[in-house]
Amino acid sequence: MEVLRHEGPGRLGLVRLGEYSFRTPALAGVDFTLSPFNSFFHPKEPGDYDFNLAPAIPLGFYTPDEVIQKAIGRLWSINYEGFNAFYLPALRRMEYLPEFFKIIERYGFEAVYLGNSKILIREYRYFVRILREIRERFPNIMIIADLEPFFYPLAVYLGVDAFDTRSLKLYDFAGKAFTQYSPFIWKEGGNSLDFARETILLVRKALEEGKLRYLVENFFPTQYNAGILRIADLEHGDYLEKYTPIQKETVYFISDASIRRPEVKRWHSRVVERFVPPKNTEILLLFPCSAKKPYSFSRSHTLYRKAVKEALGSGIAKVHELILTSPFGVVPREWEWLAKYDIVVTGHWSEEEIKPAAELLAKTLEKYPKDVPIIAHLDEAYVEIAKMAAEMTGREIIFTRVENGTTSKESLRSLTETLREFELEGTKEDRTYRYFEGIRKVFDFYFGIGAGEAVLPDKGQVKGSKMLRLFVDGQQTGTYKDGVISVTPFGMQRVYDATKSYWVKIDFDLRGDVFAVGVGEADERIRPGDIVGIVRDEKVVGVGKAVLSGEEMVRAKKGVAVKVRKRA
Repeated sequence: MEVLRHEGPGRLGLVRLGEYSFRTPALAGVDFTLSPFNSFFHPKEPGDYDFNLAPAIPLGFYTPDEVIQKAIGRLWSINYEGFNAFYLPALRRMEYLPEFFKIIERYGFEAVYLGNSKILIREYRYFVRILREIRERFPNIMIIADLEPFFYPLAVYLGVDAFDTRSLKLYDFAGKAFTQYSPFIWKEGGNSLDFARETILLVRKALEEGKLRYLVENFFPTQYNAGILRIADLEHGDYLEKYTPIQKETVYFISDASIRRPEVKRWHSRVVERFVPPKNTEILLLFPCSAKKPYSFSRSHTLYRKAVKEALGSGIAKVHELILTSPFGVVPREWEWLAKYDIVVTGHWSEEEIKPAAELLAKTLEKYPKDVPIIAHLDEAYVEIAKMAAEMTGREIIFTRVENGTTSKESLRSLTETLREFELEGTKEDRTYRYFEGIRKVFDFYFGIGAGEAVLPDKGQVKGSKMLRLFVDGQQTGTYKDGVISVTPFGMQRVYDATKSYWVKIDFDLRGDVFAVGVGEADERIRPGDIVGIVRDEKVVGVGKAVLSGEEMVRAKKGVAVKVRKRA
C-alpha cells in the first residue's frame, strides 16, 4: 500500500494487486475481495481472492497468558505461502503484540485483519494503542477492521484503511436500516451495504479535502466515538500530530474536542521551541485577538496600532506584541498570518481554554529580559490569563484601564497615556531590523530557530513589493508573501547548515521524486506537507514537499516520500 495523502494517521492510499488497483479507505466486498476466516484447526488453501487470510487461531480479547503463548507457538508452524493477509487478534495483553509482529514481518504480509474489532472499539485505550502500534511498525500494511459505518470516520482517522462489510448483513436480517443517527434511530428494511458505501465515500472525500477531523468531530453517535477521540487527543497527541499536515487553510474550532486538535498542540510547542523575541524589544504589549484574521486588518488592532503610534512615535519599532487567543493561546505578531482559525466567540472561556493559554503565556514571557516592561491592554477572560501568567513567572504586568471594551475612547486613551510614560526612540536601523524579523520569524516557525537568519541575514536583500524575493550575496534564498514561503536549493543549503533540520538523505543521483525505498535517513521533525531539503553527501541537491512524516519515510518501502519541486 502506498500513501498518497495524510490527515492524522488516516490516509488516502493506493493498493496495487497485479494489474488491478484500488484506493483506500475501502470496503471488502466492494473495492476488493477478502477470504473468510481461515481456522488453524481446519485450514484452507489460498483461494481466488484479492486478500487471502492465513490460517489463524481465534483468540478472544480476554484470552489468558498460557493460551496465547501456546497459540503463538502453533502459528509459527503454519506454511504461509500464498497468503497475503494476517489475522491479528486484538488482545488485552498487548505485551504479546511483538510476537505477532515478528510473523507479519517475517512473511511480508500486505494486510492485517484486526480481530475482535467490535469488542476493541469499546476498550478506548486499547483501540488507540493497538492501531498506533500497527501503524507505526508497518506503514505500508493495510489495516482491515470489522466495524459499523458510524465508526468509519473515527477508525480511519486513527489508522484503519478498510472495513469488512459481511457482518453488516445481520442488521438487514433484523430489518434495521441505517440512518445518520444510528445506532439510536433506525429505519425499517435493509440498507447496510449501501449505507457503508455512502459513508466510506464521504470519508474518502473528507480526506481528499483535508476535512476528516471535522467529520470525526461531527460523528459522535455513541459514547465510544467520543471516548476514543478524547483518549487519542489527550494520551496520543504526538501520534496524531506527526501525521497531521502543516496547516495551510483556516481551521474551524466547532466543538469542545476541537481545542485538542493536533494543530493546537503543534502551535503551543512551536511558540515555546521556535519563537525568540526581537533583540531590540524595549516594551512588550499584550492584546486580545480579533474575529478578523490576520489581526492587523481588524478594526480593533488598527485602533491599537494608532494609539501606540500616537504615544511612542518612532519608538514603535522597539515595541513587540503578543496576541492572546483561544485555543492557540499566544500569537506573536510576526506569526499572525500563520494563525488561520475561527472559533465560536461567546465571551465564556472554559478552564480547558484558560489554563493552557496562561501556561503558554508564562513560558513566552520568560523569553523576554526582566527589565522589559509588560503592558496588557485586555478585558474579560484575557485579564485572568495574563494575571495567572504573571503569578507563574513573578513578572509584573501593567494593566491599562479598560472601560466598555478595549476599543472605547476611554480605553484607547488609557493605553496611550500608559505608553507615554516610556520614552522610546526608534532609528532607521530599528525599522529595517523589524521588517527583516517579520520575515525571519516565519521561516523559524517552519524550520526552527536560525532558519530566518540563514535565508535573510543582516547583509541580505529583499526585492519586490507583494511577492518578496530574498537574496544573499546575489543568490536567491527564497520568497515570502503573507506568511507563505518558498525556499531555493541555495536557501535550503543555508538552512541545513544553520539548523540541521528538515532534511531527507539519499545516496543516488536525484532525477525525479524521492521514493520511500530510496530514503536513507530523514529528520523526525518532518510532517506531511513540509518543505524539505534532499541531501546527498551534506549537499542539498533538491527541495521538495514531504508526502510522509520523517519517521514514516524511513520505515516505508513503497510510494513517494518527497515530491521534488526544484533541483540544485
